Amino acid sequence: MAPFRLDSILIIYPKSQTTVVQFGLHDDVFLVPDMEFPTRVFKTINSDGVPIYSSSATETSQEIHPIENGSIVDLEAFLFFLRLIYVSILSKRSNLKGPDSFDAELSNIPVFIVTHHSWSQFQLESIVQFLFEALRVNGAMLLSTALSSTYAMGSLQNCCVIDIGTAHTDIIPVVDYAPLVPLTSTIPYGGNTINENLARILPELSGNTIESLKKSSIFEVLSDDAKKSSAFTFHENPEEDEGALDVAAIVTSGRDTREILEEREKQKKEKNIKNAQMEKNTFIDDEGNSVTVGKQRFQGCDELINRISDRVGKVLDQIDDVIKLRAIWENIIIVGGTSSIQGFKDVLLGKLIKDHLVTEPEEERSKREQNAMESLTVKQKNKFMGSGSVSNLEYVQAATVIKAARYPEYFPEWKKYGYAKIPFLGAQVISKQIFAHSKDTFYLSREIYDLMGPSSLWDVFF
Repeated sequence: MAPFRLDSILIIYPKSQTTVVQFGLHDDVFLVPDMEFPTRVFKTINSDGVPIYSSSATETSQEIHPIENGSIVDLEAFLFFLRLIYVSILSKRSNLKGPDSFDAELSNIPVFIVTHHSWSQFQLESIVQFLFEALRVNGAMLLSTALSSTYAMGSLQNCCVIDIGTAHTDIIPVVDYAPLVPLTSTIPYGGNTINENLARILPELSGNTIESLKKSSIFEVLSDDAKKSSAFTFHENPEEDEGALDVAAIVTSGRDTREILEEREKQKKEKNIKNAQMEKNTFIDDEGNSVTVGKQRFQGCDELINRISDRVGKVLDQIDDVIKLRAIWENIIIVGGTSSIQGFKDVLLGKLIKDHLVTEPEEERSKREQNAMESLTVKQKNKFMGSGSVSNLEYVQAATVIKAARYPEYFPEWKKYGYAKIPFLGAQVISKQIFAHSKDTFYLSREIYDLMGPSSLWDVFF
């Protein structure tokens, strides 16, 4: 089969609240997704008791969210939602090309869908059947969030994907390019956990205003070092004075109090004072109101970070292969909208290091190295003694290093945009590779589907 046109590739990344969509790729650059829709449809029951789905609400309709916490809870509604996306794309392209342009080019659209690990075999095969039989596509590919993320990072062999959703977080270990679904774990904490904590310490703000605060540039997660270096107190207790200067911090800093106060006033006048050094800061909510917030803008994330760190440790403790486990700890991938909060990823990584980094006691290290040296031959001993590398003898515990996977530098548009939706970037990378290839063995083609049916998905499913 001839390769598909890059400008005809349709990528769909469905999530619980919204679905990210892009139609068409470019030759030289991967652009950030340009469409995002609420993941919802509306259902009414006709006189025969048959559910009828639509894209808009009526007086008798019920709003349906076909995906909850990443899982498909209403397959029929989800398939209708896919139809809405596909038809809207065709309609838009037809309008651009003219009323008589529904030709082979328009109908020859390959579809790439980013899936969730909880989707069942039946659901996945039903989606494939719907794509080929109802929408009449000629090519399709389904790939999990975890693998889409790893491909965006340069096809990591061993890593851990932390996918933070609205009301849940998935911890997905990947070993030898394969997500370990049996070890994958979900906790009922996500972006809403932050909103709930903020609502407790800012009871005067509405839910919409709190969401606006969370997404604003003044909402930030400070590391312990950043909090210590600040001249202000940071309390989780809303009854404490959040706007006061931390006198103790000024005294213990060893600097002259007048010097610190003069510096703060100078920074204010020059309008370059850092957010963390301001007693209060202002943002604009989604209704256009100016809202001023104190130190609460640095709070609310601790619970989520603690819960994630705890579960990551429990998940990775089940992996027995120490070598691969080390590689996983050295490649932590954090995705989801919450990860775009300034400082969130750094503080979460710091928490993982604090909770799970294994440091070998000095006495044990010396004894281990001595025993190792005694077991070596004379020739081996001379080699080690001459190279000064005795300390490099293997320590069998993990994790001795914990760090975030390195994000790619060669996607300039995504680097500016951020990598919270990096599974979508992975979908772009793979789509361009497989759908534009002369061979159709890397995706599910019309010929293969007609021959083998929906189960042919598993011959190409990553």
